[in-house]
Amino acid sequence: MKYGSHLSQQKTEFPDAWQAHFVDYDSLKRFLKTQMVDTSVHLATAFPRSHTFAWNADPSSDQFANLLGARLARVSSLTPEFVRMLDAEVTKFNAYFVQVKDATKAKIGRALDPEHMPEVAELEAALGDLLLLERFVFLNFTAVAKALKKHDKWSGLHIREPYLMRASGLPFVVSTSLLKLKPELLARLTAVLGGKHGVEANDIAPANRPAGEGIEPTRGALPSDLTRAGPSANLGPLVELMHETQTVMVSLRGPHGTDIIGGVLSCLSKHQCQIVDFSLSRLHHDVTFGVLVHLHDRDVDLFSDLAKTAQRWDGTLSFDVQDAQLKASKLASAAQYALSEAPYAQRAKYMATVVNERGLSP
Repeated sequence: MKYGSHLSQQKTEFPDAWQAHFVDYDSLKRFLKTQMVDTSVHLATAFPRSHTFAWNADPSSDQFANLLGARLARVSSLTPEFVRMLDAEVTKFNAYFVQVKDATKAKIGRALDPEHMPEVAELEAALGDLLLLERFVFLNFTAVAKALKKHDKWSGLHIREPYLMRASGLPFVVSTSLLKLKPELLARLTAVLGGKHGVEANDIAPANRPAGEGIEPTRGALPSDLTRAGPSANLGPLVELMHETQTVMVSLRGPHGTDIIGGVLSCLSKHQCQIVDFSLSRLHHDVTFGVLVHLHDRDVDLFSDLAKTAQRWDGTLSFDVQDAQLKASKLASAAQYALSEAPYAQRAKYMATVVNERGLSP
């Protein structure tokens, strides 16, 4: 599924009042498709492999110089126009995030007030609002990142990482206060549901508690006691939302050897990502490290940290948020799935094995 279709599908699950505040991904893509055709200054990929750039000894009729000049002129005009369009979209959804965040934070604050005894419905409503806001941010951030990726592909320029670093100071990226409130809200809901069904919070079996945190759930996880303590008509959809993951592909290439690997892993550890697959290549000090990860919280600050890491180690960063249909179960199941999905029919296909703590695995 193309991201435009995926975004349109996801938007139907949001209230009507939110609709006008989403990034207009289709308009951005339409501008790129109609205005930036045949403008790429990355000539090596802009022409078929069979194309030959011929040498011309007469500078006045040098087709290569004229071609490059014409493309540079178009890109120098169209790229600033695209950036202004994108800035307007980011400003729009960021402003609505700030507006909704304040209301959501106030609702959660009341639900967590120790002098207030909230009902289950109130806690569920607060949790539902928080999860909705997280999805809103991640869907819009992904739209921005994908639009920038298309721009870079069709223009031959590389503005995605600098642009996202520029946006890293906006409230939708740096506002981590709501993420910090989520574990408290889940713990309160667990305790209230447990009390309603004759289970004290402190009596919850240790085996069902996240290690070292009492009854407080780990980030992005929903306690098993919360799912069993119901019944509640609203709890089912919340459980599904809490267990949703985003699949992200990250690659960092640079000349600083293992510091490249360490930089990526530090970012993933900070944001508690689950590594599904990885790749590593090294030639002397030049390292390319790629990972496929599950991001359990829609915490877009991960991408800001990755951009800063790339800048620190003189690296080239690329990442892509995968479509919703790419699930870990497919990647972790039979090796036949990966082989059958490989392109290039009637070619030999190979499968690699890696050594990990469980021995050799495909």
